Amino acid sequence: MFATQGTALVIEIIIGMSTILAGFAAAIKWLTKHYFDEIRAELKPNSGSSLKDQVSRMEQQHKTFQSRLDEADEMRRDMNHKLDKMYLILLDYISKSNK
Repeated sequence: MFATQGTALVIEIIIGMSTILAGFAAAIKWLTKHYFDEIRAELKPNSGSSLKDQVSRMEQQHKTFQSRLDEADEMRRDMNHKLDKMYLILLDYISKSNK
């Protein structure tokens, strides 16, 4: 059986649209692959310039700052304790000197 002109036209249109869609799909796949390759490269350490290295440095700095804050907080508590003790001694001295 031979296809009529109308059927042949429909088949040609379907084949053409399929080819265009396949081209778009291949282009999207290629772009996605290369985009994720760039992201993957940023997440691998490479001696300083990758996102992974920058985050690691920031975490280390945060730990350092946190330990300094903890030390400062402990020193503040000790100083407050000493001031409270000195205040009690002063009050005791004042109360004894007024008698």
